Amino acid sequence: MAIVLAAIENHRNREIEALCQVYLQRLSGKYKCELVLLPAAKVQDPKVQQEKETASLEKVIKPGDKLYLLDERGKRSDSLQFSQQLEGDLNSVRGRVIFAIGGAYGFTEEARRKYEALRMSDWVFPHQLARLVLIEQLYRAAQIAKGSAYHHE
Repeated sequence: MAIVLAAIENHRNREIEALCQVYLQRLSGKYKCELVLLPAAKVQDPKVQQEKETASLEKVIKPGDKLYLLDERGKRSDSLQFSQQLEGDLNSVRGRVIFAIGGAYGFTEEARRKYEALRMSDWVFPHQLARLVLIEQLYRAAQIAKGSAYHHE
């Protein structure tokens, strides 16, 4: 099974990208992970930006995939619950498990109704930092599933 991290990218941060690569490399033994960077819509109207970026994201989805939107209004979970959910998905989903990090204005209301949303935190993060936190949590989920000492309760 494969995991896709689809992220709207407005600008790059080499230091955070390097840390993301460290965790992606660590994950390569457990999961096949792919990072897909989607261009930010450079428009003034927030609603139009949401529509363009959501449409860009939906082009990544293939039949059988499961998409999670990372959204501040999404479902809360701790690392153990996230690990269990991810393992369950990887064992039951026919396609890929996709985690999407939206642009500055997030996703359309229609997308939030259509796809399950997960909440990373009560805090809002810059997109690059959210990506790093997500990748680290994927690594942590893999370590929890394997019974490693990386995660201490």
